[in-house]
Amino acid sequence: MLRPGGFPEYSPAEQLVFDQVKTIIEQIYEQHGYAHIQTPAVEANSVLLSKNWEDAGKQIFWLYWLAQWAEDNKDYSLHFDLTVPFARYVLDWENQLTFPFKRFQVQPARRWERSQRGRFKELWQADVDVIWQELEKPQIWKNLYYDAEMMIVIAKTLHKIIEKFISGKSFTLHINNRYLLAWVVEQFSEEKRPLVYSLLDKYYKITNEQFIKEAEELLDKDSKKLLDFVVCKLEDLWSYWLDNDNFKRGVVELQEVFWYIKALNPDNKYKLVFDPYIIRWLDYYTGTVYESFFDDDMALWSISSWWRYENLTGYINPKKSHYSWVWWSIWLSRIVYLILEKYKPENLTKTNYLFVNFKETTNEIGNLMNKYLDKWEFCELYPSADKLGKQFTYADKKGIPYVVILGEWEKKEWIYKIKNMKTWEEKISNL
Repeated sequence: MLRPGGFPEYSPAEQLVFDQVKTIIEQIYEQHGYAHIQTPAVEANSVLLSKNWEDAGKQIFWLYWLAQWAEDNKDYSLHFDLTVPFARYVLDWENQLTFPFKRFQVQPARRWERSQRGRFKELWQADVDVIWQELEKPQIWKNLYYDAEMMIVIAKTLHKIIEKFISGKSFTLHINNRYLLAWVVEQFSEEKRPLVYSLLDKYYKITNEQFIKEAEELLDKDSKKLLDFVVCKLEDLWSYWLDNDNFKRGVVELQEVFWYIKALNPDNKYKLVFDPYIIRWLDYYTGTVYESFFDDDMALWSISSWWRYENLTGYINPKKSHYSWVWWSIWLSRIVYLILEKYKPENLTKTNYLFVNFKETTNEIGNLMNKYLDKWEFCELYPSADKLGKQFTYADKKGIPYVVILGEWEKKEWIYKIKNMKTWEEKISNL
């Protein structure tokens, strides 16, 4: 294999699957009012590293050489996600955007990390965001509708993808709140707080018994505080009702989000659950956080993730800290990888009709094919007047479902035939 590892590349049949998944995502995003944008693959390092220098710096593909020719003499790198570039996009275009601004973006990002099952150095993300101006002090209930709307949009999208390619495979959206997590973690000493987050984050990669053991080893007598919390149901949280701002905000926001979810998902078509183990790491994630998992593959990384941001634009430009937003991404490369583990595509092309090549009726075949193309059918003409068996074999190998036959005899009768390549039945149509 000559291509570098960690950079997915597909056969024609696999690429068709990728393209179809991408189309489903884009169509549903557009249906719900999200505007399509694109940003460059390259961003200034001052933008990419405006927040979390240490973590981001480890993931970036640096492009030092660009600085040799850049007029502004900046250093540039390939973006490692679509979120920081979107924050920069909002600052550059804010006078031409209508807020709340709903955007979707489907592009690859590149990350310098170890490749493993479902994780790649080059990955396609399918993001949706809503961003608004928070000119006044944020209130707990403000814009929480979008938290729920995005969950339903993503659930609908995942359901459509799974129904088409791996029907019967179930998934669940797991929801938590960063303010609630802050309340839990602040009960422990500062040096142990990152370790508590790390333990919660790896819950689905270890056994429950191992989780309890590690919690007891880490927190000793205080482990009960953590273990009691992680078995809570949403309705149980009200019985705590403590005089703590983080706790109150977390519970109220969760309750509000689930109220909207019930309105948008009245038939409970999609599974959404409160899950204390969902944390999301970075400190500018606030409020609701959630991830989607296949129910029978929890140990794998999530197939989509979501969280709230506050002040990300402020890290790029301190005078522009009044933006807040909610974000969700479907990990397009990962879900295609998982589909291809279970589903072996047969078609190599989107072509529906192969026109058999007869030298004596070339003009008539060309005219007929153009009529099909005008109706937006996917067609191709076999390149030479080879034996019929060879042309049929070509159609069969590519998975083309129909072959159109217009030879001398058909021309004289003013007809043409359409052969079904699966049943070998022929349909006769008039020219």
